[in-house]
Amino acid sequence: MILSLQCAKDRHTNLAESNDNTINIINTPANRVNMKTIATILALAAMHTNAFAPSPIKPITTRLHAEGNTDPVDRTMNGIDDTLGYEAFDPTAGSHPALTRNNQGGVWVQQRPRPRRNRKSAGVRAMVRENIVTPSNFIYPLFIHDEDTNQDIASMPGCQRHSLPSMLSEVGEALELGVRAFVLFPKVDDALKTNLACEAYNPMGIVHRAIRMIKEKYPEAVVCTDVALDPYSDQGHDGVVEDGVILNDVT
Repeated sequence: MILSLQCAKDRHTNLAESNDNTINIINTPANRVNMKTIATILALAAMHTNAFAPSPIKPITTRLHAEGNTDPVDRTMNGIDDTLGYEAFDPTAGSHPALTRNNQGGVWVQQRPRPRRNRKSAGVRAMVRENIVTPSNFIYPLFIHDEDTNQDIASMPGCQRHSLPSMLSEVGEALELGVRAFVLFPKVDDALKTNLACEAYNPMGIVHRAIRMIKEKYPEAVVCTDVALDPYSDQGHDGVVEDGVILNDVT
């Protein structure tokens, strides 16, 4: 059906349906709210229709006037005020002009950075981009334990807890791929855990031995360690606990 909003003087007729399937909504006090509602719905429908409609591709032209002038712009801006009938302000004049001119005589807005030219081609973008991610930017987390075989980590699909020989093999393969940094996360025997986490200082502990193994075979590798105490704590926390409170300074 076609909805037509009509303003009529007849305040007694609220709604009439004609034979041509046109609903005539009369502008009576009772129907004014409905008319506004319907008008809003129609406007929203038109907006959504336009939003998803394909936009025609048109050439970009320079339009100096409302009638659509496409003449080239005189970038020097010389003589543009000759027909004004009065002396206009020249932004390029004076000892401290608002605008200067480039080597082609065109007006030039002085800016220290002009970032748009850094985006004009793939070659220039590749040359000046600040963030580039390469294998050397990654740190490879290695989970290790004092066992002879590797063990899948159920909570981390695709990850394993490595034996020390397997860890060393992983480091070698990663270095060949360009990854140079590694961080070690140990699985410490529960019998070695205490509230003060003293196993963290044991020179024969798993992390200490793992570091020595890596640096002896791959001295160029960067080895990081987790200084949190949770791998060595029997409290399940990153620090020393007293009466349910973590003691930051003691930790």
